[in-house]
Amino acid sequence: MSKELIIPVFIPHLGCEHRCVFCNQRKISGQATIPTLEEIRSQVGEYRKSCSNLNEREVHLAFYGGSFTGISEKMQEDYLSFALALKKQGLIAKIRLSTRADYIDAKIIARLKSYQVDIVELGVQSMDEEVLKLSKRGHTAADVEKAAELIKQAGITLGLQMMIALPGDTPEKSLATAKKIIALKPALVRIYPTAIIKDTELAELWQKGSYEPWDWDILLDTAAQIALLFQKNNILIIRIGLQAADNLNLGKDLLGGAYHPALGELVKGRIMRMKMEETLKNLPSNQAYRVLCAPKMLSQVKGQKNCNVLYFAQKYAQRLYIEAAEGINAPDIQIKPMI
Repeated sequence: MSKELIIPVFIPHLGCEHRCVFCNQRKISGQATIPTLEEIRSQVGEYRKSCSNLNEREVHLAFYGGSFTGISEKMQEDYLSFALALKKQGLIAKIRLSTRADYIDAKIIARLKSYQVDIVELGVQSMDEEVLKLSKRGHTAADVEKAAELIKQAGITLGLQMMIALPGDTPEKSLATAKKIIALKPALVRIYPTAIIKDTELAELWQKGSYEPWDWDILLDTAAQIALLFQKNNILIIRIGLQAADNLNLGKDLLGGAYHPALGELVKGRIMRMKMEETLKNLPSNQAYRVLCAPKMLSQVKGQKNCNVLYFAQKYAQRLYIEAAEGINAPDIQIKPMI
């Protein structure tokens, strides 16, 4: 089975009584209306029809954009019973949703199990109490720990979402959050560096000078270190950065902060730089080196616009000649002096 075919159903701000300083789900998702069951059915049909290799994909119906378990029980049951019917018809394979840690308890877990929900993602954002307070999350790190355990005990796949560079955050705090997330043993994670979105409290703080986005180098280094921690602990990273949307452009709904349409690729490139630097920092400067990698890793090893090549030229006066080579397994690389 190849990667999943995710059919996203956005329920912007539905079910959430909180307004975190960074959050405007209508802007982030590009959707402001609540989807009807018929619209969801049509969406499922369109996704299945447009998928060229449907037989090789596992189809997931995913409720995103709000705090699903915070909406009315009637609405939850309407959506979930409809999703379960699609599952029984073989139109989808799994049901997944996102919610808040403080909107999970034994009764809610029982409901999710009764409708065969397969994956629950919790918006953790941070495990640092000061960052949670300044971001106005409305829950504690202990709430996350309790909810995560309930989800795992129920046999539901656990996903956790964290953010980097929130108010009060530091690289050290973000790394500490990642380590606490690893201790909770999720199956999958998302990493969201903080973007400044229009019509949020964070935008007001930024405009008043009370919030300062992180330097890009610091942000990429931190995200790369966190990604490496998750990889070393066999936790699947399913996304780094917000999904690209037409409205998320500077001058529209995006005002600043850590947003780039290919942020995941930038972080992967930074990871490869770190791996190369472990070797190259100990090799002589003013020399040329041949770097061999798997063909599919070529762009990551070079970095966007050859930024990794430029980095070693400027910092170590080393000239890198990066080549794809058959027989090298990703993410391995070989570095050899040019003769």
